Amino acid sequence: MRQLFLPVLVAALAACTPARSGGRGDDDDTTDDDDDDDAAAPGSAGCGLTPVHPSGGVQVTIDAGPDGGGECGYWLSLPSNYDPDVSHSLTVGYAGTNWYGEWIQPYLALEDGQRDDEIFVYPDPLWWNFPGWGELGGWLLGPHAYPANGNHDLVLTEAILDDLESTLCIDEDRVFATGHSWGGDMTAVAACFLGDRFTAAAPVAANRPYWFEPDSGGFEGCTGDPAVWTWFGVAADHFTSQAYGGEYGDEQAAFWVEERGCDGLGSTVDLGLDSASTCVEYTGCSSSTRYCLYGSASGHQVPSYYSATTIDWFRSF
Repeated sequence: MRQLFLPVLVAALAACTPARSGGRGDDDDTTDDDDDDDAAAPGSAGCGLTPVHPSGGVQVTIDAGPDGGGECGYWLSLPSNYDPDVSHSLTVGYAGTNWYGEWIQPYLALEDGQRDDEIFVYPDPLWWNFPGWGELGGWLLGPHAYPANGNHDLVLTEAILDDLESTLCIDEDRVFATGHSWGGDMTAVAACFLGDRFTAAAPVAANRPYWFEPDSGGFEGCTGDPAVWTWFGVAADHFTSQAYGGEYGDEQAAFWVEERGCDGLGSTVDLGLDSASTCVEYTGCSSSTRYCLYGSASGHQVPSYYSATTIDWFRSF
């Protein structure tokens, strides 16, 4: 089980893991030159272009550059009748420890009832050699997240967004992120350090926000102003260092309440989602700021209502 406070250094493997065989499809991300400038829909540079990848699920490889790990992969899910003249929302789903993007897709279950204007992408993490931990697939969480510190996955995320926005018709005002466990960590980090690229983010079962704490103390300032909905289980036994159940979720919520200039932790509106959970929206925030401390039945896993509730929230933007 992942422990995030061991005094170890991180040494990266040379590049992303090799492309995996099998799955529903494998694609190299090579694009055809297209001189058609007649994109009809407002949106990203990829509007009006013939799609490079087929509808449904496909494994894609891109070159994220030396700072992003070189050749890296992601699982892309296009609607069955993708229309390049219609702007689509884009949701990024980050996997947990030792999971590939394709594997987290059914776990997050965001695509049940997928609409025609929705695209989903699930990045593959690098496998890193953590002394004391062994080799694990996980995310580097920015400059302050020792021992999981590093900007590689922020660079990778931007490379994926750039790639999709240049080849598909994306509404850049409807770009979202979510993820579970270590993927929840990465979701929160992306919402902060890449906040100008995301509209809203929903980290689930993430750690305490040590990712934003410079050595000198205090929280690191974020970019942009995306909405954030923090999800955490009151019985998340994955985190054994909590002083009480839900402590790390409370710390995450407190960070975003301060960052978004809300009226305070006690100024909330009950979202009325589940009798075994406490799910609220804070008032007076610069953007929507929510917190759901869900019931003990789910442990460290996502609660049963997470998927439908999260995608409905994303659709509200």
